[in-house]
Amino acid sequence: MPVLYRRFFRIIRQSLGQFIALTSIVMLGVLVYIAMNTAFLNLSKSQEDFYTKSKFADYYINVIRAPQAILRQIENLPGVMQAKGRVQQDIVFLKSDAGRGTLRVTSYNLPMENELNQIQIKSGRIFGESSDHGIEILVDPQFAQANNLKPGSIIKAIAEGKEYDLYVVGTAISPEFIYVMKDSSTMLPDPKEFGTVMMAYDQAVQILGFENQYNQFILALGAGTDVSKLENSIKSILKPYGNLSAYPRKDQLSHSMLDAELHGLEMSSKYTPLLFFLIAAGFQFLLLGRVIKNQRTSIGILKALGYDNVAIIWHYILYAIAVSVLGSILGSVFGVMLASVFSQVYAMYFNLPTTIGGLNIEAIIMCFMLTTSIGVLSGLLACRQVLRIQPAIAMRSQAPLTSGKKIVFEKFDILWDRLSTSWHMTLRSMIRNRYRFIVTISGVISCAVILTFGFFTNDSIDFMLNKYFTVEKKYDVLVTFTKPLPQSSLLDLIKWDEIMAYEGVLQIPVRMWKSNTDEDFAHEEDGLLQGMSLQQKMVGITSPENNQMMIPEEGVLLNEKIANKLNVRVGDSIEIETQFGYGPKHRSALKIVGLSQSLMGGGSYVSLATANRIIGENNLVTSTLLQTKPDSLSIIKEQMKLMTNISSIVSSKEEKDNWNTMMASMVYFVTMTVAFAGVIGMAIAYNSALMNFNERQRELATFRVIGFTNRELAGLLFKETAIQSIIGVIIGLPLGKILGVMYIQAISTDIYTMPVVIYGKTYLLVAIMTLAFMIAGFCLVVPKIKKLDYLDALKNKD
Repeated sequence: MPVLYRRFFRIIRQSLGQFIALTSIVMLGVLVYIAMNTAFLNLSKSQEDFYTKSKFADYYINVIRAPQAILRQIENLPGVMQAKGRVQQDIVFLKSDAGRGTLRVTSYNLPMENELNQIQIKSGRIFGESSDHGIEILVDPQFAQANNLKPGSIIKAIAEGKEYDLYVVGTAISPEFIYVMKDSSTMLPDPKEFGTVMMAYDQAVQILGFENQYNQFILALGAGTDVSKLENSIKSILKPYGNLSAYPRKDQLSHSMLDAELHGLEMSSKYTPLLFFLIAAGFQFLLLGRVIKNQRTSIGILKALGYDNVAIIWHYILYAIAVSVLGSILGSVFGVMLASVFSQVYAMYFNLPTTIGGLNIEAIIMCFMLTTSIGVLSGLLACRQVLRIQPAIAMRSQAPLTSGKKIVFEKFDILWDRLSTSWHMTLRSMIRNRYRFIVTISGVISCAVILTFGFFTNDSIDFMLNKYFTVEKKYDVLVTFTKPLPQSSLLDLIKWDEIMAYEGVLQIPVRMWKSNTDEDFAHEEDGLLQGMSLQQKMVGITSPENNQMMIPEEGVLLNEKIANKLNVRVGDSIEIETQFGYGPKHRSALKIVGLSQSLMGGGSYVSLATANRIIGENNLVTSTLLQTKPDSLSIIKEQMKLMTNISSIVSSKEEKDNWNTMMASMVYFVTMTVAFAGVIGMAIAYNSALMNFNERQRELATFRVIGFTNRELAGLLFKETAIQSIIGVIIGLPLGKILGVMYIQAISTDIYTMPVVIYGKTYLLVAIMTLAFMIAGFCLVVPKIKKLDYLDALKNKD
């Protein structure tokens, strides 16, 4: 084996602990990069393939009712490549526990070869192949699993006031229901309460009453289509038929949620691994620089023996390459394993046609190239000194510094004189080794940022849920009716022993735009007006400043998000148009008397009288809020079992339990974050402390000879680690929150956002954990202090 290669392995053996620590940092960076990029690539590829194969529609139009002949007019519009009409409507299904849930029925024409939004069967068979079972349906897999459904199961449903038996023939997925949510206010899938149902058009119109009619059109658009011009044409055609809404694919609920997840995953996969790579490069630079400095005489001898600069530089760069290659190999192996875990998590929430898995060869190759490039660059920078070493001069003793400079702290005499000698040495060591100081603090900052970023999601969701279920939601049960009912019909509820109080609510879906604006050119937003009693106490309404608000007698408390989109403020007026799926439309003007804020769902609030006046009625309600006695939900559901005018019964407790289940799964994410931060924190502390120890061995040996104990010597070195850790934590905590804000802003959509909240106890926990990791890393160096041969260290080796 050539001499330089033997020396290379000797360097690794002599600095084995640092080699392992640096390799661990690189490994974590590669692991995160491989896992996140693989998950992103597989998720996005599965999405793209499914969208293409199933002909996912580009545009959606909802109407009250339109004759089938209108389809031809829409299809002839410029830019429309294909148009399909269908029926889509929510109906009630009866659960085994006497409760009620919601099914979203979507019709399909057979055969499906030319349809848009084609379904893919996961189990069973297509509907409509047999007439023996009446109404045949396919359901989404998550709904089937949550409700223990399989081919042959019967679902009892209520549509248009009649009860039907729906025969399950299998499970299937659709590109518009990859992420199955009832609406944007629910945020999370709840397959026990809400599912999607696919059935033949002929059978859908039979139970929903849409003979020869559609209530939804889906379009495939050509490239470069002027969507704004198309929207105006569609409005003109569908105006007589109650045009409820029209929106492009980007605003489709399932696509929007999946797109937000992909965007967040892509961001994390790009920037998180970079922290690990840069920290590893920094320490490789410091380590190789110290090795070259210590081996100055050996390098001079090698040059005198005929080795050129290229061979010697390659000899030292090989160390950095070894760290990069070994870290990449280990990171790739564990990264593929972690990507598999990510796949299982995504499969819980997203209905995609194939397993979200696979090996991302491109990401692995990119990691090897990236880590090797960074390693070589850091090695080249550290090896610049090799070029300056002349053999004759290198074999002499290195001349000491001609003079020493005071550090900045020494200029403050009052402060400096109060510090002990050990603190003087510590501060001088840190300032005079500024590169190590900067790299170490950067590593501590990274550790604190990773922990803060890992915990903030948990805090933000906890804050959001606490406000939603404690401040905003003060009722126990929400009962929604199929159609508006007289408020007087609720009086019987108060006679039930299980119900302590009730309040009626009139919810009106509306389209809104700013008053005094030409309607043809107005920016419109869909929203929900909630008419409530002036004395209502079951819903907490808060302003953006977090102040409690009351229902106004006149005017509207407009949702802050909608106000921002419409560019209106308090004192302005808005025009509204009702968007009920039945009956005539009503238009009205409302003055904005305040802005309301809701972290989940929400809407805009008016008085019950104002809501009824808008639709030209008196004392109608669409739902009721109930405060009930403890453990009475099952009794209430049983009593309402035969009431066909009830659409859904939603328990706040069950809704909160669904969120808590999701929060429990976040333990794995937090645990992984803590593990990553722990490895990087300990590796940083170990490398920094070991470099400090190696550079100050003669100094430590001198103190040992004059009577210092090993404990005191360890304390002398620890002061430097402690200062660097404290500075890093102070900078890292606010930086972690800043990055959290940037992350949320980047992934937020019109229907998906989250507050960035970090509790004080979380900051304290992050600080304690970061310091603990640094202390643990430092403790790995303490045994070397005890084993220090101080007599050997004091010898004059020149």
